[in-house]
Amino acid sequence: MATRNPEIEKWLSARERVDGARMRLFCLPHAGSGATAYQSWRREMPSSVELCAVKLPGRETRMSESSYTDCIELVEVMADALISECDIPYAIFGHSMGAVIAYEFAQSLVRRGAPAPVCLFVSGRVAAHLRLPAQPVHALPLQVFLSELESRYGGLPKELLQDQEMLDFYLPILRSDLQLIETYRYGDKPPLKCPIVVSGGIDDRSIWLEGLEGWKQHTNGSFTLHRYEGGHFYLAGESKASVISMVKDKLIALQAKQSV
Repeated sequence: MATRNPEIEKWLSARERVDGARMRLFCLPHAGSGATAYQSWRREMPSSVELCAVKLPGRETRMSESSYTDCIELVEVMADALISECDIPYAIFGHSMGAVIAYEFAQSLVRRGAPAPVCLFVSGRVAAHLRLPAQPVHALPLQVFLSELESRYGGLPKELLQDQEMLDFYLPILRSDLQLIETYRYGDKPPLKCPIVVSGGIDDRSIWLEGLEGWKQHTNGSFTLHRYEGGHFYLAGESKASVISMVKDKLIALQAKQSV
């Protein structure tokens, strides 16, 4: 199988390319996470879809690099590296922090002359133009920081909190990611010419219904909103299969429409 050039491979998770793929799905992680969050998604996608889980600097195989704390700077570098991967129809999925990165990534690709994505999936985040009402947490002292994470997002896994070495390793990544999203400021942009599909957990304390509906103004295409059982990390819970199935069905429908 053909491989991508090294610059592109830095950004995309190690996997076999899908020969004859008719569509790519770029997936962006939530704060503190990485490409492995979408590892199980790959086997659920149709054979015509190449899933491209994006590897961000500062984690996984890119630990030697500094994390970005500015969303726009990250997106501009990422778009420069990956625009060649828009040679076939593509969609983008992002959860929480990844939702804002996904939106700005789509805008950046279009500004560079790439076609618009066939669909933008945003999850667990209110519309890009809306400011989060809660105060920033990324620079808070440790115990206050952990308490705020518990209050807003349900906290960190107990296994992580009980492993000091792992916690010391993980927290700088999480703080950098939260700085990226908490300092993000929307700049006025034209609506995307593609459908936007929004999803979120019913019990997510960090979002609100009108905020999710606000994504409508960022598209000239169709808008769909899905709510699932669970909190901010509903994607990792019992709703995971339903979300993957929703994305899969949407991509299959888009491919069928392209064939007409």
